[in-house]
Amino acid sequence: MRSRADHKTDRSLARLARWLGFDRNPLRRGTDRVEAALRLVMILLAVVAVPVAAVAAGRWADHYALHRAEAQLAADHQVTAVLLEDAPQSGIPNPYTNVQTSWVSARWQPPGQPPRTGQVLALAGARKGSTVQTWIDPSGAVTDPPPDHRFIVTATCLLSWMLLLAAGVLVRRVLDRRRLRAWEAEWRASGPLWSGHRS
Repeated sequence: MRSRADHKTDRSLARLARWLGFDRNPLRRGTDRVEAALRLVMILLAVVAVPVAAVAAGRWADHYALHRAEAQLAADHQVTAVLLEDAPQSGIPNPYTNVQTSWVSARWQPPGQPPRTGQVLALAGARKGSTVQTWIDPSGAVTDPPPDHRFIVTATCLLSWMLLLAAGVLVRRVLDRRRLRAWEAEWRASGPLWSGHRS
């Protein structure tokens, strides 16, 4: 004897098959079959293509960061800056880690130039006199580090999923309009036959 859980599982599987268009419903229209195929393609793209795109974007970002780092080594430099004051205990949270950073006054020595002072990013709570690594441009000013591949991977995933979702919504609207027009045409043709109303 089958349990309620088995029947519930069977119903869930039947509902999923219907949603994916794998049932043999004779009332399924062409637009319904197109929508079901689109749903399956979008699921495959979301599960397979988006992660592949994210990995490719991560590799591209690493490659780009390596070339940019090489170019920065020729033009920009990473130097050690000495903090001139204590960093605040709380700062700007990093979205990828639980580390907080804040801008703190510091002094650094650009190669072949006099010492410079300015604001650098340091860990929240860092003490005066501690050191941080920072990137500087040829003039000795603080500049941005090479791009982080985690940001590129995350942005690629989010953008890909948003594009898939938007494409699915647009195609669904087109198919719904087409179904509505077909239904209206069928109603105009068959409605007067059984209702007795002639237009």
